[in-house]
Amino acid sequence: MTLSRFIQSRHLVRGTLVVLVLFAAVRIGFPFLIQTDTVGKEIERTLEAWTGADVEIGQEAAFSFWPYPRVTLGNVRMVDAADRSELAHVDAISASFDLFGAVRGKPVFSDFDLMRPTIRVGWDADGVFNWRHSGWLMQAIDATKSAPEGQAIPELPDERIGTINVLDGVIEVTQGDGTAPYRISDINGNIGWPALRRPLDLALSGVVNGEMTRWTFDSDHPLALLAGHNANVRTNLSADPTTMNFEGIANLSSNAFIAGNMTLSTPSLGHLLAWQGKDIPSVGNLGHITAEAKVTTAGYTAKLEDLKLTLDNARATGVLDVNMPPDGLPQVGGTLAFDRIDLHAFLTAFSPLPGADQATTGIDTAFIHQFGMDLRLSAKSADFSPFSLQDLAAGMRIENGRASFDIGDSQFMDGRLTGRIALTEQGFRGGGRLQMSLSNVDIGAIVNTLALPGPLPAGRGSADFELSTDRPLWATTASDMSGHFRLAMGPGTLTHFNRQAFEERAAKNAFFNFSEASNGSFDFVRADVEARLDRGLAELTKAQIEGNEKLLTLSGMIPYRSGSVALAGTLADRQQAETPVVTPAISFFVGGSWPEPVISPISILTGQQPRQ
Repeated sequence: MTLSRFIQSRHLVRGTLVVLVLFAAVRIGFPFLIQTDTVGKEIERTLEAWTGADVEIGQEAAFSFWPYPRVTLGNVRMVDAADRSELAHVDAISASFDLFGAVRGKPVFSDFDLMRPTIRVGWDADGVFNWRHSGWLMQAIDATKSAPEGQAIPELPDERIGTINVLDGVIEVTQGDGTAPYRISDINGNIGWPALRRPLDLALSGVVNGEMTRWTFDSDHPLALLAGHNANVRTNLSADPTTMNFEGIANLSSNAFIAGNMTLSTPSLGHLLAWQGKDIPSVGNLGHITAEAKVTTAGYTAKLEDLKLTLDNARATGVLDVNMPPDGLPQVGGTLAFDRIDLHAFLTAFSPLPGADQATTGIDTAFIHQFGMDLRLSAKSADFSPFSLQDLAAGMRIENGRASFDIGDSQFMDGRLTGRIALTEQGFRGGGRLQMSLSNVDIGAIVNTLALPGPLPAGRGSADFELSTDRPLWATTASDMSGHFRLAMGPGTLTHFNRQAFEERAAKNAFFNFSEASNGSFDFVRADVEARLDRGLAELTKAQIEGNEKLLTLSGMIPYRSGSVALAGTLADRQQAETPVVTPAISFFVGGSWPEPVISPISILTGQQPRQ
């Protein structure tokens, strides 16, 4: 048994040695059997057959046979057969080939290396692509296109391609307007396509508009995709301005579309737009954005369903429709539901904050003419510092050079708030109109939140105001607005106003500081205030505060830009049918600086003694 095993092992060793000797003999002997001129001409013919272009070789073919046979061509040009224009230039092309095919004079090439290729693509004035519609690949695409979708093509050649490695490549896209070609440089990576019937995958990197960009793509049926049929694809685009992933079905026919799952992320929308050569100030101020959705395109439109969107720290779900017509304005519409949104940050993304663009003297009016929008928003909580709205339902529209933000409904200070911001033709940075309606809100809570000084009402009430400004809307202040204001309240309290102390000091027929009568409050059953505002000047056309016993009325001017006041007022008994007036009315003038003006009884100004 031991001898038998030994003999068998000796046979094994001898067999192995024979194989090794034959392999070495073949590797050593084959180069002498190969006609190198034939291989060089054959790779030139193969390149012409694949590309459909005429190939010119500047340097003779060089061969290496270890660790596997390869042929290298130097200074390769691909030119158009008709006008002899250069389509591509490659410093060197190398490819592997099979030894047995080379001995027969019919080598098969695969696994190409392209060193420093420059590929030029473009269209002429008639829209004709500069690379001729010929070659094996084009023939395969045409054959696939003419066959019923999903059926195999028996006459389709199964030409081997292998892997194409690209080193330091450049793609130049000719601009139709005669400007300098668009360049993608520093292209490195590989394209893996074993054969026409096999899956395709690629991983390339390059500099696009000054940013290093990485792109991966794979498809189970690439030939069907190129022929205009449906095919499953997976792709990823990654650069500093953005990261995008897509997985689903794609179609590259004249009715091209995609349908699948997409994710997109950008740390700065302004950076992303600048990378694409676009400048839309209206959205460029938005910061970090991520989006995840089921996307379906048709023509120039895209529908994003089951959308999960993050804008800075605000998160929303909803549906968006995007239309990008070639000869019209981009249009965005849909519905977004936020749990919480910072309205101030959201809206100021459409206009710089005060001081953010002090060097700019002109008014940026472009954005309301650059795209259209019809967006419906909802939020459980919406902050507009220092206030907060609940259950917000709003809409944002940009159309025909006009823009508006409408609050259809919201809860505010235990009441309701509706309103509208409408922009002039100059956009946010050129001013606009502000309309608000408050219903049954806590007026005192608003006063306390704003920390407003002086005697002001507290209680529940309703207010309406319509204001306009020609300054940047979010850079404006109350002293830049014009319009009108109305406040109507039921039972409440006028804070920092002691009626008895006021009457006592007015009866002394002497000037006094209002602070001497501010230690107290005045309860009222109703209050009505109306005013006209004109750039820092408020004309108080009506102000009646009716208490249980007294009626306080005011009228006059409040130049609140300078913090001053000039009002005439009366404090009189409240007229009731069953109770005659028994106390003379106190007439007075309020002047000086708010919130501590000087009270001047009218009797002093007229020289009359007050009636006792």
